[in-house]
Amino acid sequence: MISAYVVPCAIACLLVWMLASLFGKRRLFLFARDYKGPRFYPVVGNGLHAIEKDFFNGIQDHIKDGLPSNLWLCHEYYYITDNATEIREVLNNPNSLDKMKLYGFINLAMKDSLLLMPVDLWKKHRKFCSRSFSQPVLNSFVRFFYNNSVTLNEVLKDAHNKDTFEIFERYTFETFCESVVGYEYKAQLNHNLKLVESLEELQTLGSHLVVAFRYIPIVFWLFLSRGRRALKIIRNVHTTIYNIIEEKRKSYFKESVCYDNDALPLVDSMLYNGFNNKQIFDEVFLFILAATDTSGGTLAYFFTLLGMHQDIQNKVYEEVMEVVGPHRPIYQEDLNNLKYTERCIFEAMRIFPVVPYLGRYATADIPVGTKVIPKDTNIFISIFNVHRNENYYPDPLKYDPDRFLPEEIAKRDSYAFIPFSGGPRNCIGKTYALMLLKTAAASVIRNYQTFSDYKSVTELNFTSCISMKTVHKLDCRFKPRIHPE
Repeated sequence: MISAYVVPCAIACLLVWMLASLFGKRRLFLFARDYKGPRFYPVVGNGLHAIEKDFFNGIQDHIKDGLPSNLWLCHEYYYITDNATEIREVLNNPNSLDKMKLYGFINLAMKDSLLLMPVDLWKKHRKFCSRSFSQPVLNSFVRFFYNNSVTLNEVLKDAHNKDTFEIFERYTFETFCESVVGYEYKAQLNHNLKLVESLEELQTLGSHLVVAFRYIPIVFWLFLSRGRRALKIIRNVHTTIYNIIEEKRKSYFKESVCYDNDALPLVDSMLYNGFNNKQIFDEVFLFILAATDTSGGTLAYFFTLLGMHQDIQNKVYEEVMEVVGPHRPIYQEDLNNLKYTERCIFEAMRIFPVVPYLGRYATADIPVGTKVIPKDTNIFISIFNVHRNENYYPDPLKYDPDRFLPEEIAKRDSYAFIPFSGGPRNCIGKTYALMLLKTAAASVIRNYQTFSDYKSVTELNFTSCISMKTVHKLDCRFKPRIHPE
């Protein structure tokens, strides 16, 4: 008898919830009606189709009719934009410093990191971490950038049939461990060390779970093969990184050295100030993902583009030969003189932003030009689309480093180029990344000429969770150069 009432009661409860939720979000609906997007359905919203594809392509398919656009994941509202003026206002507004709800999947792995922590905690923690990315500390890292690039050049001798992304990710991972963590993890030569591969697999799984996470509670992940695998990898990665931190802790306290707390790498600084392993882990995991995937991916795309454009590659090579020469080590003083190389790196980051999307959450109304983005909106910024927006970049798919000449930069909104985000909550490792990228670029290009058979960037197809990779192997080949002794 009781069971006869269960289904009607459940339906009634769902209906009450739905009506209450819709009524509570009426301001969001009024705002959203002026913008594009697939049809909204009362329970599931309009984003359910995105589960059928990976995160990158699900979003690109969703916005195929143009931007700005509306995305509803159940009753969670996302305003998607590629407008540089709007992006500037959002990233600098104190009421939109919190991260959008779609970061929920990433939260599983590193919820207490600088990337995702609430604003009140972030401000204090950001100030602490900034000391470890000061210019004197970064200058001391260049020897790691260069020494590991020597190993990278050895690896590239036998790069045929190897994954270009993995080659450069192992370089950036090894360099991060030695410089920021102070721990030797020989990832380039020892392929039995599987952490880089595990992180890559986690991203692949995550690309199919980011949107699903907003629909499917984590308790039900155990019933999904991808969900079970992702949770297992997260546990294994956590264990490996905790072991690295514990070994670093032991070696740190064996040394009897007087430290200058304002000039310490991040992990040393955290140990010096009494942080526990969990607190250190949260930051190390974040920076491992950021340093490994983003910098490694940028190098892979950069050398592919040079392989497609031999004339531009020749100019990079000539600059490196003039500034550094064929044999000597690369020093911090050299990096500021690699002007053309830097422009080529920036243009690679424009066409192929390794982090294609970012997002913020409005804790209050956000005035943007003539509109007001209402409180509780998730503001979804498509870096990929703003970087390829014809309003800012004529012929946007053309690889043209001169777009980053000072006089060209002055012609457009600075927020039309945001590979490191922008505003007060931008990427803390921006300068670290640029110094590493220029060191690796100079070291490799003076030893190798790159080739690619791609005729257009449209031949590359992408997928992403956090970072954007190709769904296929990159066509990027390396031929050794011969220099007289």
